[in-house]
Amino acid sequence: MPSVKQAPVIERLHHLMGEAAAVAAAVRDNAQDDGEPLDAAELIDLIAAYQTVIDLLDEAFHVEPAQGNGTCSIG
Repeated sequence: MPSVKQAPVIERLHHLMGEAAAVAAAVRDNAQDDGEPLDAAELIDLIAAYQTVIDLLDEAFHVEPAQGNGTCSIG
């Protein structure tokens, strides 16, 4: 269960990913309608952008749980 801080951020990411999937479907439809494949450089750029998202989420998943009561001490 996401924290109070994390929940709206995750909700926003779900929304943006849904929008991205809809736009990707439109790109596919246009390519099919026009009989023109997606440019290879564009595909590589888009894959790299999604890989960045995957890498960031993977980092978030592998964060060590906080110890103690959640307060930060400087010492």
